Amino acid sequence: MGNIISVLFVDDEPNVLTSIKRMLRFKRNEWDIEFAESGEEALDLFDKKIFDVVVSDIRMPGMDGAELLTRLKDEYPGVIRIALSGQVGLSEVVRSIRAVHQYISKPCDAETLVTKIESALKSREILTDPAMQRLVTEIDALPVIPSVFKSIEDELRKEEPSISKIANLISKDVGLVAKILKLINSPYFGLPSNIKSISQAISLLGLETIKTLILGTHLFSMYDEKALPKLSLSLLWEHSFRVSNIARLIAEKENLDKNTIIQVRMAGLLHDVGKLILAYSFPEKYSQVLDKIRETKDPINRCELSVFGTTHAQIGAYLMGLWGMSGEVVHGIGYHHSYDKCDLSIPMIVSVADMIDHQCVIINPDYGRIVIDESVLPPSSNAKLEEWISHISLHWQGITDFNVLDSDVIEHLRK
Repeated sequence: MGNIISVLFVDDEPNVLTSIKRMLRFKRNEWDIEFAESGEEALDLFDKKIFDVVVSDIRMPGMDGAELLTRLKDEYPGVIRIALSGQVGLSEVVRSIRAVHQYISKPCDAETLVTKIESALKSREILTDPAMQRLVTEIDALPVIPSVFKSIEDELRKEEPSISKIANLISKDVGLVAKILKLINSPYFGLPSNIKSISQAISLLGLETIKTLILGTHLFSMYDEKALPKLSLSLLWEHSFRVSNIARLIAEKENLDKNTIIQVRMAGLLHDVGKLILAYSFPEKYSQVLDKIRETKDPINRCELSVFGTTHAQIGAYLMGLWGMSGEVVHGIGYHHSYDKCDLSIPMIVSVADMIDHQCVIINPDYGRIVIDESVLPPSSNAKLEEWISHISLHWQGITDFNVLDSDVIEHLRK
């Protein structure tokens, strides 16, 4: 395959395919592009070669896009699957959601189409192991905390469920948050791209849609803590929410623009989603990671690398890239343990926020404290750290004993 990316477009309307071919003429030296006018023709082409990306219409006669993409997910799980479709019904979204990585609305200009495809492919730069790429590409659902999911089910089944209560419950589980964010990209919903919160997303989606998606689609599986008792999903998500807020406060203190603050908050919230993927997919091997942490006191990403050949940061970034998260959020997730520049970028801020929280709250006494990388701090780093921690302490009291840990945090971060 080399550096040439193979992309297959599937649509029953020849005029649509002709338009795409014309739009993407400038990519002919970079992409190997083929076209199919039906699901059956697309499968025939796959018998001859495997494509990197498939972009399919949803509404087609005979084998529709939902069935085609589901077949491809089962038979060729490593393929990036994108739905390019106009207005479709909720039932069609429900049928396709487990097989689709991203949705793109029709009509679509060349820039949007290329950006979506290249953003999904760019995630491979973070996760380079082909076996792990195939694993992540197969993932269609994320495990959730059973108690949170049951509370949502109970609320949705009431005669007059509360949007704010459901939003608050969903916000307690990162797996639910990630999936709702993916759903926002569906052209069926037609929601704006600058959603600022889960509450806003749920309000715009509406309760009936939320009820159908959560209760009727089996998009979520229950996380069995007995399979890996050494890992508490609740504590992991509490850490993610704290990192999200710490990152937001640092960004606000540095007077970054509103969009960056939204992105940094989302990257902080999702920065550890890869731990869930590894722990759920490989509980026995992840138990080895936790044992290695206890024995060596090495950072978790180093122990994951020795066991899996990759880390939760890389795994999480790849999945979120496939699901259509912005490149800034994906890089914030993928490099939160390895960023080495002081540039107030999203990866840098998430890295610092993660380190600060690990100093303030001991999630697991077996974990060694993470030492900050001096390269992500400005020259007057002591003063800047004090400034950030003071601002966090004044504006958000969610971290245990933050006020009495200021000097201790800085001392440990710089050891």
